[in-house]
Amino acid sequence: MVRFATRMFLVIALVWVFAGAPPHAAGAEPGKYLVEIADVGKSGELAASLKEKGYAASVPAKNMWVVDQQSNCAVWIGRNVPLDMLRVVIPEAIKSNPYLKFFYVVGDRGEKPPQSVDNTVHVGGSIEAALVKKLNVIDQKEMLAALNNASDLAALHQFLHEKNKPIKDDKEKASP
Repeated sequence: MVRFATRMFLVIALVWVFAGAPPHAAGAEPGKYLVEIADVGKSGELAASLKEKGYAASVPAKNMWVVDQQSNCAVWIGRNVPLDMLRVVIPEAIKSNPYLKFFYVVGDRGEKPPQSVDNTVHVGGSIEAALVKKLNVIDQKEMLAALNNASDLAALHQFLHEKNKPIKDDKEKASP
């Protein structure tokens, strides 16, 4: 009887573990990619939702750059983060923070970030950093459409590159 109970417990435990374990998204190796979320608004709920979907997500402690959803309205995208993962993470992030308006592939302008950044999506980047980089506002609907329409990761990166080209201001042009 004890042996039967032990086996039954193990079977139930295995079924529970495998049935309750979140499936990992196609193209995203478990533990290789990370979503970092600024501690503003519903960041805890976003992290929990992404974890349920099989992604590694964390909410680091606040620092001087983490203020509120309106000030933390950028998404920094690591260049190696798979398109399938971005198709899940970015829409969830937009639901969580309706103020997101800057989307940028880190390194697109020649920066050399640490290798770990290449595998990270940071939701809630500082507006100050976006303004210093002279990023352009990208409408959320346009971003979501680009995510859905991108044939591959390179196509999405190209879209973001084009959208974030600095706009020449009349003041910047040399006068004759």
